[in-house]
Amino acid sequence: MTRRKINLLARPSVSVGILLAVVALDQVSKALALSVLGDSVFGGAVRSDHARRLVGDFLWLFVAYNPGAVFSFAPQKLVPFLHPTLFYGVLVGVVGYFLGRLWIDRKNPLVRTAVALVLGGGVGNFIDRVRIDHVVDFISMGVPGITWRWPTFNLADAAICIGAVLLVVGERQVVLQRDHRDARRVPVPKSDEQGPDSVPSAGGNA
Repeated sequence: MTRRKINLLARPSVSVGILLAVVALDQVSKALALSVLGDSVFGGAVRSDHARRLVGDFLWLFVAYNPGAVFSFAPQKLVPFLHPTLFYGVLVGVVGYFLGRLWIDRKNPLVRTAVALVLGGGVGNFIDRVRIDHVVDFISMGVPGITWRWPTFNLADAAICIGAVLLVVGERQVVLQRDHRDARRVPVPKSDEQGPDSVPSAGGNA
């Protein structure tokens, strides 16, 4: 990928497009999961006979209604007096504010792409909470032979995780580029500022 193509990712229109694409794909995939898979799990244990096994015990598809936020986690339990949907709305708003500031400050394409992915995933899950008071999860991954499985998730959760990784990588790039620019600004010492072991110039006194 050329530098020109990479820089395209830093454009505002591209970031908006990525955000909207994540929201659209997330909502369409959830609608398809509800239509094809049905109400497999609701507030109970996972019934493996309801799961569609795509790759043995490694990848299953089944619908699970998540009362929490992402990956079946429920951070709103820290503030039980606040309605989960309201909590998640506040969380998305606060995170969105800081990520928006970061998007404005950074011209790095990875950082801007990461912000779009995280915000798109957050908005996609928030739409679920507003519509049905739960988040629709339908992807389950595990290791064959082990009963424990990774918490069920959806495309919005995946976008948030990918965005978080890209954000770390992008911020690392920003730091390295800043250090490189600062190093180039260090002035070269003049001949009279050099130490006693320095070699005099050809036109200088012996």
